[in-house]
Amino acid sequence: MPLYIEPHAGPAPIVQVIQSARREVSVGMYYLSDRPILRALKAAHARGVDVRVIIEGKPYGMKPWQVRKEEREIEATGAILHLAPYRFTGHGDHYAFLHAKYVCSGHECEIGTANFDWSAFHHNREYLYVTKDPAVVKAANAVFHADWNNRRAPAYAHRVLVLAPRTSAAQIIGVIDQPGPIEIESEEMGPYRPTLDAIARKGHLAKVILPASINAQDKQDVAFLRAQGVQVRLMPVKPIYMHAKAVISSNEAFVGSENFTQTSLGDNREMGLLLNGRPVSALQAQFNRDWDRTAHG
Repeated sequence: MPLYIEPHAGPAPIVQVIQSARREVSVGMYYLSDRPILRALKAAHARGVDVRVIIEGKPYGMKPWQVRKEEREIEATGAILHLAPYRFTGHGDHYAFLHAKYVCSGHECEIGTANFDWSAFHHNREYLYVTKDPAVVKAANAVFHADWNNRRAPAYAHRVLVLAPRTSAAQIIGVIDQPGPIEIESEEMGPYRPTLDAIARKGHLAKVILPASINAQDKQDVAFLRAQGVQVRLMPVKPIYMHAKAVISSNEAFVGSENFTQTSLGDNREMGLLLNGRPVSALQAQFNRDWDRTAHG
């Protein structure tokens, strides 16, 4: 099945996409430092594959020297490196980010919740989805090429992908609004009133898992949701940190880079997918395991 769950799967699903690339590899990534992935990119370049990488130049909490080290290590693979286009990295007094997490060849893509770093594959709850669906591969590559050339992503990509800025909030709320129970795993809960209100409308039919390290604003949002009957549990940050972003209904699920924040849904470059079939069942099973292991927070 093309859904992989971290920290159990490790970087192998991503390395496989890179290893099977014949002509090109395109990486759109908030942060990239994982050694097996860097080695796979270097090997791809050595066999003549066109390797291009876009990263966020100002990841939250990272010092400039750490970003320079990241840039040097990527460039050492032979990849051509771009920093995220200006329109996604800052405007006015607040900053938005290239926060997407994906890698594509000409015939296959991995799209998920994981940054390409050690924590994602050894410490975090993450979901990776690998697909050869031609529509998804075409759309994700089109987004990469738009960002590479500092252009707007084509309209059709917003129909195939869960893509921010512009359309992802409505698609995620569409999953929340599905009939019956929903389950949500996320690193952050807000503040973003449309998603909070959608979750609140579900009342006791909604279950939410967040990391125990949430900030004061998220604690207020949790109190609001609990007052509406929503079941919320906080997951200890060890041994597994909740970094995943997933919304699961009975027949459809969202997985992607989006957090439930105004910045993420309104300003960032984010990428996710709507899934159905077996991946939904796998997500439900993992959510239930996480729910059972979580203390009532």
